[in-house]
Amino acid sequence: MDLDIFSVLKDLVSAPGVTGFEEQRRKLIVDYFSSYCDTVEVDVLGNVIGTIGEGERSVMISGHYDQLGFMIKNVDDKGFASIVNVGGWDQRAAYGIKVKIWVGDGPDDYVKGVISTVPPHVSSPSERDKVPPITKMTLDFGASSKKEAEEMGVLAGCVCTPDTELDYLGKERSDLVIGPSCDDLSAVVSLLVAMEELRKDPPKGLKVHLVATVQEEVGSRGAEVSGFNLHPWVTMNSDTTSVIAPGVSPSIVGSLKLGGGPIVCLGPAFSRSMWELMMEVAEAKGIPYQRRGVPGRSGNDSWALQVARGGAFCGLLSMPNRYMHSPNEVVSLKDIENTGKLFAATTKALEAVDLKHTTQVFKRGS
Repeated sequence: MDLDIFSVLKDLVSAPGVTGFEEQRRKLIVDYFSSYCDTVEVDVLGNVIGTIGEGERSVMISGHYDQLGFMIKNVDDKGFASIVNVGGWDQRAAYGIKVKIWVGDGPDDYVKGVISTVPPHVSSPSERDKVPPITKMTLDFGASSKKEAEEMGVLAGCVCTPDTELDYLGKERSDLVIGPSCDDLSAVVSLLVAMEELRKDPPKGLKVHLVATVQEEVGSRGAEVSGFNLHPWVTMNSDTTSVIAPGVSPSIVGSLKLGGGPIVCLGPAFSRSMWELMMEVAEAKGIPYQRRGVPGRSGNDSWALQVARGGAFCGLLSMPNRYMHSPNEVVSLKDIENTGKLFAATTKALEAVDLKHTTQVFKRGS
């Protein structure tokens, strides 16, 4: 494989992509997609759509590129800012972190800040064991007044991201990496892996749309739009999910683990024909995979894609992730590679598969 997964993921993580403010990250994704796809377009909401092939039947493979963040709600007269979360932050992991406050459209257009904490020396015994909600946290960025904050460009509506970068976990060149926004840039990089595979052996009779979606973290809004507009025959999606980690109950995640391969999901939010095909292809190609039962909502873009417009055959490959929705998530580079390879191999298998539509019409007396 020619794609350097670590370098690409690190590059994407470095650009801000808070939900609704994904512009800087979008430019990078368009450039990466353009290296592999026949055409690349950006729709009105900001979804990036790369297309390979010209067949009559369309396949959509997707992952979202927006990230959790914070938004400045107000700056007080002393120059401190109140904040709100954008998406489902784990408030326990937000307390005391360094952030970048984005005040412009360029990669260096930010002001550094910190979410303030109350030291134990000046906290009551009951307060020491509690983490305040994000709406009660304060952002300190070195301003001494509201006027100075305005001169720095820090205003209500500015968004903030964790001031951390992607790195190896443990030893250099480890399979495990740690950083922010691995949910769901891991999936976006897996799309590039799939593109590379499909370029080597182009799909026959299929038009393949590889889509980096926006606004998943606030309700899969990008998936609703792209699923409706593209109206695919088959949709495959990837998003990260929690796996075995310290403090995580096995009764919730079972034996799912980092490095164990993509997780094929089974349940009402997906199509039986797709999860069976994915597992069959994985076994035939020697791609490691795990399986997970999801009895209700998928909690990601698959939920919207399955029922967009007239509906689609839907499959989900979850990506293992430790410490999800925190500033320091841990994912496996091998899982990213294997997810992309399974996407590509399943797409190739669809050339010869005739998935039967579940809608049937019965006439009285027949």
